[in-house]
Amino acid sequence: MKELPKQPNLKKILKTSIVILVIAETACVITAETIDLIFYGQAFYLSIPLALLAGAFAVVAPEAYKKTKAGKKEMI
Repeated sequence: MKELPKQPNLKKILKTSIVILVIAETACVITAETIDLIFYGQAFYLSIPLALLAGAFAVVAPEAYKKTKAGKKEMI
């Protein structure tokens, strides 16, 4: 964490982190509310795990995409 302020692209790192955080939180809320509306409030045990899964996917997907893209460049 000490090295973060020394990063040359700190502004881009912070902006990307905030965007991913907002997207993940939005995905969690939308998923939970959608499940709640579909099952009329009786899916408490289904909406929370699905919301967490959607939020985790929103956090992991951009990083996985970057790693896949970087892996393809190494193969070329």
